[in-house]
Amino acid sequence: MKKILWILPLALFALSCGGDDVKMPWEDDLGKGEQQKPQPEPENPTPDNPNTPTVEVGDTLTAWSEGELDIHTISTGRGECLFFILPDGTTMVVDAGEFSRETSEYKNVLQRPNATVRPTKIYGDYIKHFLPRGKSAIDYMHISHFHMDHMGNLEKEYTKDETGTYTLAGVTALYHHIPFIEVIDRAYGNYDGLKVNSMSEAALANYRKFTDYHVGRNALRASQFKLGAVNQFAMKYNAAAYPNFRIENVCANCCIWKNNQSVDIYAQKGAAKAENAASCGFVIRYGDFDFLTAGDIGDYYDYEYAVAEVVGQVEATKAHHHLSPHSNREKAQNVLKPQVLVATSFYVRKEQPDKDKFGYITEGGCDIYCTSVGESLIEQYPLDYIKCNATSGHIVIRVAKGGESFMVYTLDDMNSEYKVKRIDGPYYNYK
Repeated sequence: MKKILWILPLALFALSCGGDDVKMPWEDDLGKGEQQKPQPEPENPTPDNPNTPTVEVGDTLTAWSEGELDIHTISTGRGECLFFILPDGTTMVVDAGEFSRETSEYKNVLQRPNATVRPTKIYGDYIKHFLPRGKSAIDYMHISHFHMDHMGNLEKEYTKDETGTYTLAGVTALYHHIPFIEVIDRAYGNYDGLKVNSMSEAALANYRKFTDYHVGRNALRASQFKLGAVNQFAMKYNAAAYPNFRIENVCANCCIWKNNQSVDIYAQKGAAKAENAASCGFVIRYGDFDFLTAGDIGDYYDYEYAVAEVVGQVEATKAHHHLSPHSNREKAQNVLKPQVLVATSFYVRKEQPDKDKFGYITEGGCDIYCTSVGESLIEQYPLDYIKCNATSGHIVIRVAKGGESFMVYTLDDMNSEYKVKRIDGPYYNYK
């Protein structure tokens, strides 16, 4: 692995943006969004890495270009949201978490960019900015599992849609910022009997009202995540040009896809299914590049390890369950062996992301990027958090055309300029 590194001048940290003019926090901003801003065109490639545009710290990140794979982890401090641009321009969002309340046990990290701008507005504006030219909708909206930090929570200040049918929260609110063509979740058409926590029951019921209303009426399609499928998230515009690209559905509902069949790991152990473990997971394979995302699975009953075994070695991964103590354990990490791990977290707690994991993760040659960490934790444990390449910001993995190498860009999440704070790479993929 070869790396080139630029560090952000301290002056960039002073940049910030004011919130929208609102009557009360988070009210009346749904559906407004910003107009899609002109994006910097990809620059001339560098001689030593011909597929990678030249970007410097302080620049606005250049636009995606045909043949590249973009993986954006959007930072708000109030939910998880990943945005993908596939090599032919097909787009996909995984999760759109949103909540405002604070738990009795943990304080929330600082909200990005501030507490007056709802997370779904940040997601919508961010996606519109980086959306390939000429597109005005997301091709796939995928919900990994039914928890508030992934699908949205019903908060008292959230309003209903214009018909009064459902509350605008998380996924349902994002649809009003930027529509999506198809929504895919782990149980569509078979929600009865699902065991989710009490907080998530209302959010799931609200989401069902949303799909019941829009499917068929407004050209929205919905389907259930198909374990073992390699074409459910198919490229829509020029798939034939990229025969070395596919997305494999590897786990869902506490089952893994192994030897061409579904294997229920929890049933084998006689264990009750849990919502986090029921998360959908898939691996993107593009040439020599592999990326795994699997919601909030953990290593209870060796489930995380079973997923790692069927996936094999990857170049990059989203941390399972926000890098909490029961996830990304050394046993599974030694199978995946990622060069890059991206963790999202929302609470001021040293166990999420679990600082005690930083040692064996980084010693194994993996770089850690966190979208948000409580500043008090960084002050309290400076020797631990210095091991992270980032403790705040949007994290962008940009894979070169053909999948031979990739870069990682950390973007300022305190405004909508999407300025680059740090650049790492190129990383060269395993052969």
